[in-house]
Amino acid sequence: MRSRLAVLIAAVLLLATAGPAPARAAAPGEYGISVRRNLTIRLHDGTTLRADVHSPADPATGKPVAGRFPVIIGFTPYGKTPSALAGGAGTGGFNPDLVKHGYIAAVVDVPGTGGSEGKFDLFSPAEARAGAQVVRWAARLPGSDGKVGMLGLSYVAIDQLFTAAEVGPNSPLKAIFPMAATADPYRDLFTSGGALNVLSPLGLVFGYGVTRTLTPFLELPLDPATALTLAYQHLVQAGPFELTMARDMLTNGSRRYFDAWWKERAPDRLLSRIVANGVAVYLVGGLYDVFQRGEPQLYSGLQNAAAGRPVTAPMKPGQPVSSKYQLLTGPWTHGGMGGGYDLSALQLQWFDHWLKGRDNGITDTRTPLHVVEPDGTKYSTAAYPLSNARLQRLSLQPGGRLTSNAPGSGPRDTIKYTPLSDPCTRSTDQFAAGLLSQLLEGIGMPGVCTGPQRKPTAGDGERTYSTDPLTRPLKLAGPIGVTLRASSTRPEALFALTLEDVAPDGRSTDLSGGAQLGSLRALDRTRSWPSGDGDWLSPYHVLTKASRRPVNPGEMTRYDIEVRPTFATVPAGHRLRLRVATADFPHLVPLADLPNLLGGTYTLGPSTLTLSTRP
Repeated sequence: MRSRLAVLIAAVLLLATAGPAPARAAAPGEYGISVRRNLTIRLHDGTTLRADVHSPADPATGKPVAGRFPVIIGFTPYGKTPSALAGGAGTGGFNPDLVKHGYIAAVVDVPGTGGSEGKFDLFSPAEARAGAQVVRWAARLPGSDGKVGMLGLSYVAIDQLFTAAEVGPNSPLKAIFPMAATADPYRDLFTSGGALNVLSPLGLVFGYGVTRTLTPFLELPLDPATALTLAYQHLVQAGPFELTMARDMLTNGSRRYFDAWWKERAPDRLLSRIVANGVAVYLVGGLYDVFQRGEPQLYSGLQNAAAGRPVTAPMKPGQPVSSKYQLLTGPWTHGGMGGGYDLSALQLQWFDHWLKGRDNGITDTRTPLHVVEPDGTKYSTAAYPLSNARLQRLSLQPGGRLTSNAPGSGPRDTIKYTPLSDPCTRSTDQFAAGLLSQLLEGIGMPGVCTGPQRKPTAGDGERTYSTDPLTRPLKLAGPIGVTLRASSTRPEALFALTLEDVAPDGRSTDLSGGAQLGSLRALDRTRSWPSGDGDWLSPYHVLTKASRRPVNPGEMTRYDIEVRPTFATVPAGHRLRLRVATADFPHLVPLADLPNLLGGTYTLGPSTLTLSTRP
């Protein structure tokens, strides 16, 4: 553990000097690119936004060509200049390949960021209204044919969903391509089962503030007075956003829970409006992305909305699906989305169909959910959960066994609460957006924290439960639920779970994980997905302050824990292992909940693991 901790510290130190990922080579195209910078957009409330517009040009002269083209918008809080330079195909909202193939690209600073005026408030309704006005502005640009698409990753992806819900029917916005988008930022990013995620929000709390304060000088280098004014205006917004968020994380204030502020910022509540507005959506997600749990839920929600079913329900086997809503998910982190996959070609095919009317086959599918497993296995399917999925129920048994037998009285193992754990894990890399693995690879140490490792099978703060060697491959395909029964000697409990693939040589690879804070165990049964045996395949927790209930010391209590869904095959001869621990550091840090956790000892009772598998 000490050697891996040293590696982690070295990687973090290198992070400060690491540059952006190199941009991929542009695909061949007919046009060059001409740029007009800092065009102004005046919103209805008087706020001025600024945009850079990249237009098809004569490659010999660099002058814009005559003609009318669709417009692709990147609506970004990271500064339109660095977003346009960001590595990867369109991650920052701008893909030069599309311009070279006959699209206008407009990269626009979100209100309160970069060169734009206004208030920054993380996916606020005002930001969605601004996005809708930007769409109408783009449709009227010189050279525009009136049709609009949107593109980008992370924040730039999530804003696409809010904008698509806001534009109304028959708008110029016809198609979007969100990569790494969330269904619910509170559950996907800020917490895991109510356990506070500190690693990712550190970037949210500090990264946005620093970025939006510095980017005005990049966007307006010839107008330092305006840049300085904007930088000051952006900086003072740290009070209502960053400082409020940090305060509530430290004190269990309002935003530490799923309050009205977070509910307003959950895209899953808007999916019916996106469908009603007729906007086509191609989602790209990652099995190791920070939004791992939410990306397939966006897919199922859109398909349910299109079929007239409840958005938050599991899809029914055999229900109609629409190729207008597709998802590609693979073994990618937030910062490495689509690695090894030609996303530029996919974006071009998607927008060519929906914005240029080309019959190129991208909608000729009855299986719009496309899966790439970590071992390279590829398949497409229709429903999520899969229509042909088998539910497999395993129970935790004495002696660290994981079997198909009835749970009986449970393992009766004890675990002592500890706030620390080995930080050199897939979880650390995942919730650091893949930066850890990129840095380790850069110094010639690939896979140190994310590849196969020799891990302890037991310790004061953890226990593991393993199957016998598998006689045939186990194909995990979607949601995973754990019903854990345990008592605690303290009024709080914290469980951090990891699902692992254990090779015959004893080394294990992390497949997925989940967590649960004991006092926030209350379920919303109307949104939980049942497994049919009294357990939950995908439990959905209320996570409001009013739902919080202390753990009754000494009482055997039921905890329904969501393990993030995954698509992966455990080969024959390997074992499946569930690790039950009390910490996932530095991903989960309990902060204000720590006093009620310290000194706790847990005793595990009858507990089960429910898997969704492919035949």
